[in-house]
Amino acid sequence: MRYVLMMELRQLKYFIAVAEELHFGRAAERCNIAQPPLSQQIKKLEEELGVKLLERTSRKVSLTPEGSEFLERALDIFGRLDEAVVCIQDMAEGLKGHLRVGFIGPASLSNLPRAIRAFREANPDIRLDFSAKSTTEQLPMLRGDRLDIAFVRLFGHDTTGLKSMTFLREPYVLAIPDGHHFGGRDRLDITDLEGEPLIFNQRIAQPALYRSLIGSFHKAGFMPNIVQEVNTEQSTIALVATGLGSALVPASSAVDKRSGVVFKPLDGDLPQWEITALWKAKKESVLLKNFLSTVTQFRDVTGSTPVWELLGTDSGSL
Repeated sequence: MRYVLMMELRQLKYFIAVAEELHFGRAAERCNIAQPPLSQQIKKLEEELGVKLLERTSRKVSLTPEGSEFLERALDIFGRLDEAVVCIQDMAEGLKGHLRVGFIGPASLSNLPRAIRAFREANPDIRLDFSAKSTTEQLPMLRGDRLDIAFVRLFGHDTTGLKSMTFLREPYVLAIPDGHHFGGRDRLDITDLEGEPLIFNQRIAQPALYRSLIGSFHKAGFMPNIVQEVNTEQSTIALVATGLGSALVPASSAVDKRSGVVFKPLDGDLPQWEITALWKAKKESVLLKNFLSTVTQFRDVTGSTPVWELLGTDSGSL
């Protein structure tokens, strides 16, 4: 079948040359072939089609109506073939293609949107599809090839067979409602939270992280007074704004300048808050490598940037 296809493309090439030159000698020169074999290939093509494409006389060569139609379609075939070659070459170089990106909600408050914008501006022919999902939802999607890269929050998750890069590492801060008695403090310590009503992320969503945070309070000598558990950082901030309690949140949450909430730096033996990029080692395409190269430029893994520096202000009360 491959031999037949090659013969057909070669015959089309010869026919196009004759049809455009309307001269067998010039067409043979153009195709770098002797005139007799060229004539034989055109004759063979007409026999296979069962249609006369060219009128030949001793003085001139002209196209039949069928030949004119066939020329137009033959040119279209070669045009599409050229486009296909350029397309797959661009894909091989990571200039074209399709990338599916998963991310947890809090990643939208990090440098990730800036990284994606930079990549899109530099790669306008790349199609990006996004899925806002929890870490637990993203991992099977990544392993099932429904995502190419996932931005997740790992805490005891199985990442066997996956490559990773820490994209963000930052401290926890305390979100307090406006008018709170901590409002006049520049900095707080975890020991200051004894007896304070606190809003926590749900234990079922991140059990290992939940245990780690509880352990931090235990090391400080007391157990937290948890008045509500919620499943997203956004819900946490919203409840803080109602005055229900305070909450430990990642420093980048301070980007959400929600009315009624103030953020305070918090000292203590607390875990760092991290966002990790995950992808399958066996699916590391040129396109994905190019995306990772851009994302790397926007990483923040110092883990010590004060909240007011994140927002470009000079005050601990935002």
